Amino acid sequence: MTPKEFEITLSDAEVQLSRIKHLYEQWFQGIERIEPQIARKQLERTMHTLRKTTPRNTALRFRFQTLIQRYTTLQTYWRRIGRQIEEGTSRRDLLRARRRREAARAEREAERGRGGSGPLERDPNQDVDMNQLIEQASERMDELLKAPTPGSQAKALDHDEANSAPPPRPPRKAGAPRPPPRPGTAAATFGKPKSRRPAAVAERPSGAASSSRKTPPPIAARAKGPGDARMRQIYESYVDAKRKNNERTDKVDYETVAKSLKKMVPKLDRKHKGKRIDFKVIVKDGKVGIKPVVKK
Repeated sequence: MTPKEFEITLSDAEVQLSRIKHLYEQWFQGIERIEPQIARKQLERTMHTLRKTTPRNTALRFRFQTLIQRYTTLQTYWRRIGRQIEEGTSRRDLLRARRRREAARAEREAERGRGGSGPLERDPNQDVDMNQLIEQASERMDELLKAPTPGSQAKALDHDEANSAPPPRPPRKAGAPRPPPRPGTAAATFGKPKSRRPAAVAERPSGAASSSRKTPPPIAARAKGPGDARMRQIYESYVDAKRKNNERTDKVDYETVAKSLKKMVPKLDRKHKGKRIDFKVIVKDGKVGIKPVVKK
């Protein structure tokens, strides 16, 4: 790009920047409805073309650097105001809210001057004046406090009833006849208080009834078996036979053998009723054992 072309393009960029600045001011004031993004992008393309060429002329380089700095400053300003518009805190929005509050206040004052007591119809887009709302709430509370409450009305009724009640009778002298009861009231009667004693508990059944209970069955007679002396004799014969048969006898004791034999006696007695049970030592299949014997 020749220096002449660079100068023409630079002048065009300066004009575009001035135009975009005016468009943004109109957008901030509400004249323009949308942000001028198209014109801004066109200016950025022009400045990108100028950055590709570095002129040797000092004046052109100074103008280009000044244009870049000016555009950077305006970019920061536009970004800040745009954020305020989005948040509703810009100067334009504040002025608009102030005008709405002033119009609403004037309308309320005019309504008060006319003596109207009904609620004012508000525009939903208008801002709310908190001071005015607090003042209205205070006035409403004063009216409610001045109005008679149900409790005070009840106290007044009780006071009227107390004033309209008949005076109390004078005390009766000793020996004077009792005055007749007032009409509409029943004379109190006093009698012997009723006994609160609970009903008598039914007597327990007599001895005849208690005798009807089932008596426990008699203890069964002991089974007929060998006594201790006979049991000791059987044990000794059993140990001698095991020794003769070369069997171990170290783990054979009298209590174990006697307990085993006594446990067999009831079963044998039930099987052979009325007969005496005895035991004898035998050798069967090369092993020593004890066999029960039934005797008459």
